[in-house]
Amino acid sequence: MIGILSNSFDVTADYVCSRLEQNQLDYIRLNTDQLVKNTQLLYKLNSFSLVINNRILRLDDIRSMWCRRPQSLGFKENTTFEKGDKTHSISEWSAAIEGFLAHIPIKLWINHPSNNALAMSKLEQLSRANRLGLTIPKTLVTQSFEETMEFWKECKGSLVVKPISHGYIERDNSNEDTLIFTNEVTLAQLSENQDLLSLCPTLFQEKVKKIYDVRINIIDEKVIAVALYASEQDKLQAIDIRRNNMENVRYQLIVLPSYIENKVLELCQSYKLRFATVDMAFTKDYNWVFFEINPNGQWAWLDLEGVTDIASSLLKSMQLMRS
Repeated sequence: MIGILSNSFDVTADYVCSRLEQNQLDYIRLNTDQLVKNTQLLYKLNSFSLVINNRILRLDDIRSMWCRRPQSLGFKENTTFEKGDKTHSISEWSAAIEGFLAHIPIKLWINHPSNNALAMSKLEQLSRANRLGLTIPKTLVTQSFEETMEFWKECKGSLVVKPISHGYIERDNSNEDTLIFTNEVTLAQLSENQDLLSLCPTLFQEKVKKIYDVRINIIDEKVIAVALYASEQDKLQAIDIRRNNMENVRYQLIVLPSYIENKVLELCQSYKLRFATVDMAFTKDYNWVFFEINPNGQWAWLDLEGVTDIASSLLKSMQLMRS
């Protein structure tokens, strides 16, 4: 049986489940936001099982486990617990579920959660990619206006700002949630926002003049690279192609130079990742520049656009035989 660890709102997991059903492959989906409501757990020495919506999942049943996008455990509605008791109950549930998952051999995970966690730091990624021989943009993280001004001069006034973390701000009203894109920053904006700059570390990079962005999808040893073209009004490649829900983006499957392919595979392997997406760009001066690696990056939209068939490669890896 193939296990999928995600959440009930994950449309990429929905897509993969539909492909599993088309291929008549047995799977079970563990939506972490629903587990407490729908699960019974039983542990005895040499026997550990979950019953999820009346389906039994035993450790020996699992051929592979896809760690997609689990969330914090939800709680049963209308349960009358005091705050402290509720917190304790969730903590006990989390420890029990983690105990079950910890019994699954590392080799069966795509990817093991600890490897995902190791690969999530954007700053460590940049350092590691640079050590492995990939080109990265000139980068500064600081709270200092003076350091920022020095970096501004070093980059000859061509500077972008981007979030260090996920860049998603949840508001009290969900309709007002904010997604922070990569933005070019002017000298006037820097001068006007000195106080804001001092509040938290900010990530600046030299603006990369791109011909196109590249989304590289890696599943075990398979590399699927897609060029993404998104021109702005001045015909230059957009700074952040995610704007406007990626409307007017043109896609093209490409073959990476062997040295770039080898480097991104080496990067994945250094984190022990079986799956990852890598964001790079091909620049005006014909260089390949690394931006980031995401151990759980989005990819299903490329399949749905008819550009790739990444799901087939993922399903093939999911069918790893348990030894």
